Amino acid sequence: MYSIITKVTYEYAHRLMYHQGKCRHVHGHSGEVTVELTASVLNENGFVMDFNDIKTPLKQWINEHWDHAYLANRHDPLLPTLQANGMKIFIFDAEPSAEVMAAFLYWKINDFITRPEVRVKRVTVRETCTGSASYEPEHH
Repeated sequence: MYSIITKVTYEYAHRLMYHQGKCRHVHGHSGEVTVELTASVLNENGFVMDFNDIKTPLKQWINEHWDHAYLANRHDPLLPTLQANGMKIFIFDAEPSAEVMAAFLYWKINDFITRPEVRVKRVTVRETCTGSASYEPEHH
């Protein structure tokens, strides 16, 4: 099995409103998404996939939706005020934890894959220099 890994960085704010610790307060992160793609056969250029063919659409999507945005739980009572003030917001159906973000991107990245033989193996979202979370379905 062959694999490639690419990374995209971005800035965002969020809060985990049901968390009992300090992360229940609005705070920001310099995030990094790491994507690992696999294939059992290489393309005509000897690639799993051209790095730019995955990194460019992923970076574009993240820049449009998550970069310098407030990532929110749809039940966050701050949403009406933030929306009324024109804030860039991305809404999740759950708390916007690194785990939830990684799982969301795992499924979203499939929209950017150009070869049917290529599979997303794992997506990792790094929140801090010492903390990250990954999503990889059990069937891998």
